[in-house]
Amino acid sequence: MENHWSVIKTLLLVIAVFVPPNLAFPPKPGHCPTYHGNPEWERSCKWDRDCPDNLKCCMYMNKAVCVSPIIVNEVCPDTTGMIGICVELCTSDMSCPYGQKCCSNGCGHVCSNPIIVKPGDCPRHGLTQRCGKRCQHDGQCSAEMKCCPMSCGPACRHPV
Repeated sequence: MENHWSVIKTLLLVIAVFVPPNLAFPPKPGHCPTYHGNPEWERSCKWDRDCPDNLKCCMYMNKAVCVSPIIVNEVCPDTTGMIGICVELCTSDMSCPYGQKCCSNGCGHVCSNPIIVKPGDCPRHGLTQRCGKRCQHDGQCSAEMKCCPMSCGPACRHPV
């Protein structure tokens, strides 16, 4: 019996030493916003779990600090008019790798990278506005920027 507890203690020690803390505590939801404050005034952190409540650990000017994240909605890609393989490779988001969703492929269900929909609305576009970085969805735009229709095609813009 003593040998049994010795093995358990050794396994727990190995897990505590060799499993990175970010695997034991998954990242908090949301994305790091564009930061305009002074990181010296904020609580420092190493991981999201170091931050209270819903605050997220984000890197600014070589210092990791706790800030309010941009909460995004993650949706399945649009499969209208598409027909994928007719098998059920997942039953829910929990059966997919971290960061993926269980989505219809037009016939069955597969694990897919979600499309990110950020909060806010696209500004009205005019013919005189310059096009920014080209995009297909919000997740391809930095920080809080959204993928918005422009006269030159979809581009990243600050929401209103």
